[in-house]
Order: sequence, then structure tokens, then C-alpha cells
Amino acid sequence: MAALDIVRTGLLDPALLDALRGWADEVEEWPTGSHVWGHYAEHTDDGPRICRTENVSACQPGIAALVAGRLRDCAADAIGEPVTAFKDKLNYKQPGGAGFSPHQDKVAYPGVGRVMSILVAIDDCTVESGCLLIASGVDAVLPVDARGVVRADAAESLDWSVAELAAGDAVCIDGLAPHYSETNRGPTPRRVLVASYAPTSEHYTREHYYAKRSERMRAETERDGRFRISTLADFDGAEVATEVATDHCTH
Repeated sequence: MAALDIVRTGLLDPALLDALRGWADEVEEWPTGSHVWGHYAEHTDDGPRICRTENVSACQPGIAALVAGRLRDCAADAIGEPVTAFKDKLNYKQPGGAGFSPHQDKVAYPGVGRVMSILVAIDDCTVESGCLLIASGVDAVLPVDARGVVRADAAESLDWSVAELAAGDAVCIDGLAPHYSETNRGPTPRRVLVASYAPTSEHYTREHYYAKRSERMRAETERDGRFRISTLADFDGAEVATEVATDHCTH
């Protein structure tokens, strides 16, 4: 597989990485369904396990500062102009935790023009633990199936590269770059923080994204009856459906 030139080795120094691990531990302990923007679990052989927290920076100031600082600078350098964060999330891939089917972020983010996401490894991300795989050379939206993920025949034609990361490393994901991950077959979690940015000139805000996300997820669930943890039905696990009634941080 081709080498990746989009990996940023050691983006977080040891002190900042330790801090991020502490913040992630704190967020993971939030009760399922307690976070208005989404604190989701999946069904596993060991019972329900947290798999994602959406819009973490709204309620966790340490992560908010990281998203607005070091990660934003990385995204601006990658995209070549000033950027504004409109989304962030923690993905916790527990041992046995499911991965995500091939997809493009631009399809998942309603109304965005350009997007650059920075995925930071909180733990080592290896093939065994279900690291990211990314396809290069894609400059257009690919055909999708009913779930919104890249159609199987299109995915099979792509040149996929493995993005193994040491804790503290990051990978830059362009909005058109197809990517996916597989089940964590290792004995330890594979946690990542992902922050997504659009050029500031687009005026694509966090408020805009999360309002559109809510509308789209509700409409899609009404259409096919599937509870979602994202705008696409790209998660390969079995989601635990929750009802969220709060409109503010509860932590």
C-alpha cells in the first residue's frame, strides 16, 4: 500500500497527550445519553460500551482549547488558509468494538464546501486495534449506497493505505478522502479525537452543522427505522438507541 504523507508525527507532546488522555477518561464516564449532542454506546459481547461522544468541546474545556489551538493550526496548514472548527468527537473503539464503512466526510457534513479533519491518536492505532485506512487520489464525491457509504464496487477500485499511528500522532483527512476502519481485535481500546474544520471564508459554523445534523439524522431514522450515531449509517456496530431531552451541558 502507498505511503501516507498526511501523518503528523508527534503532533501532541507527552504532557499534552497525558492531558488529553485524562480528558477522554473523564468524558467516557458521562452517562450514556446524557450529552445533548450525543454520547453513544454500542452493543458488545460485554454489554453496552461507549463508542462515541459528539461535540465534546461544548462541555470539556481542555478539549475545546486543543480544538481551537494546536489542531486548528494543523488543519489550517493542511488546507492552506484560515479555518474554523465546526465539529469534534471522541471515538472509543473498545476491544471488539466495531469500525466504520468506507465514506467521505463531505457527504456526511451537510452544506460544507471544503473540509479538513484532524484525527489524533489517544492510544496507539494499529491494524490489530482497527486503525484508519485512507484512499488517495480521489477528487470527487463517489457513488454511495442506501446507507450513504461508498458503494462497494467503487471502494474495491480504490488504493487504500494503512494509517497506523503512535499515541500523539495525527492524520489529516481531506473531505473527499475515502476512509474506513475495522473492528478492534486487540486487547486494549483504540481511542481517537477527531476535529473537523472548514475554511473561515465559508462561514460554516458549529451551530449550522449541528442543526443540520440533527435534522438529517431524524429524517433518516424516520425513513429506515435505524438509530444513528452519525449522519451516515456508516457505523458497522449495533447502536444503543437513546433519547436525549437536554439542551445544555449536564456534566
